[in-house]
Amino acid sequence: MANEDIKNNKVKNNQTEGQGAGESQITISKQEYDALKSMQEERNSLYDKYVRAHAEFENAKKRLEKEKIDFLRYANERLVAEFLPILDNLEIAEKHIKNAKDLKAVQEGVDMIQVQIQSFLKDIGLERMKTAGEKFDPHIHEAVEMEEANDKDDGLIVAELKPGYTFNGKLLRPASVKIVKHKEEK
Repeated sequence: MANEDIKNNKVKNNQTEGQGAGESQITISKQEYDALKSMQEERNSLYDKYVRAHAEFENAKKRLEKEKIDFLRYANERLVAEFLPILDNLEIAEKHIKNAKDLKAVQEGVDMIQVQIQSFLKDIGLERMKTAGEKFDPHIHEAVEMEEANDKDDGLIVAELKPGYTFNGKLLRPASVKIVKHKEEK
């Protein structure tokens, strides 16, 4: 009976014919076998959880990428919708210009559209930089012409050739300007 208890409480790893001579049988107790079986089940459970979590992560990553693409695609929708009334006014002005007899009224209409555009641009964060009468700053201005004069400060901006803009405080385009350079005496 004692032999049978030992046989029941131990598991043998039987060698099959043809196995190498260096291999041997391993005998473990039932308690050790149960512990290994429990660890194997836990490992399988954790592996299953890992595979599921990884699949969920990959799906979330794909979903976020799609949402990002959709956001970029439709991000300007509100901006475009707010610009449509300005576009409508330009089309109305164009129709009236063709038949206009009062050029002053046409000019006033165009001026009103210009104000509407400037207001729209300011609302979205675009601001035109002040240049004329300011001191030249190479970080925000681009000097494209120079005027020699001794009666004005060196580096003073005397004319704006192309306006510069900032967008939400960040330089979008530098202003092209004409600056004063003192005359060199010969």
